[in-house]
Amino acid sequence: MLEALPRPVAEMEKEVAEQLMKALAHNSPRLQVLTGVKVADVAGQAGQLEIRYQAGEEAATYACDLLLVATGKRPDTSGLNLAAAGVTLGERAAIAADATGRSNVPHIYAVGDVIGGYMLAHTAGQQGRVAAANLLGHSARYDAAKDSGVTFTRPQCAFVGVSLEQAKAAGIDAVEVKVPLSIDAKAMMTGETDGLIKIVADKVSHRIVGVHFLADHADTLVGEAVLMVSAGLTLEQVAEAIHPHPTQTELFGEMARRLLSRLRRTARAAG
Repeated sequence: MLEALPRPVAEMEKEVAEQLMKALAHNSPRLQVLTGVKVADVAGQAGQLEIRYQAGEEAATYACDLLLVATGKRPDTSGLNLAAAGVTLGERAAIAADATGRSNVPHIYAVGDVIGGYMLAHTAGQQGRVAAANLLGHSARYDAAKDSGVTFTRPQCAFVGVSLEQAKAAGIDAVEVKVPLSIDAKAMMTGETDGLIKIVADKVSHRIVGVHFLADHADTLVGEAVLMVSAGLTLEQVAEAIHPHPTQTELFGEMARRLLSRLRRTARAAG
């Protein structure tokens, strides 16, 4: 696998992506992932292909039967004649729209892949509902800081909200707690101990602003985390919730209690 970016699954939290690479290397020894690669040339035909590429300072070739090209997505607004409508474009030909979906032309709204950002089906759906509400005279806004996503690797990656780095960049005095799946009883029973879960919270309000996963059932686990972030639940609320045992959801309560304990110790030391 030849990846142009410094790391795969770049939309995921940094440590989650790094741990995924380690898990893949351990569980799939025949899979080799090279990052920071620039493909120079592809020659030949199906059944007899040669790929020339640059990985750092090294030039190399790779012979294979087939090549799957997956270079991501970008907005294609070329056929919309937006210039005639006076609609402003932003980065990579994406339509510049605000959190209500409105473009610079007051009666023109845009949602989904054409405005860039998270190019995900559920994102477009929410943006569409927001735009429709505003067109009908109501007040609604799309909040990217509460959006979510899943990458269906094995183990799976998932996120909702922001990472610690993103939170701090947004001016939030944030802190995080993480636990490995290897401490979870259910994961031990099923032999699915690869991965970790992180919670990111506002240090002052204790509001949970992000949850990040590398876990075999992250697509299911992230559902509870979506509600935490969307509803602005606090560490106290999650810590006090009674999760069933043995499940992986009980890790949410465990992490919340751990982080609260750490914050209290820090506050006492500072006092």
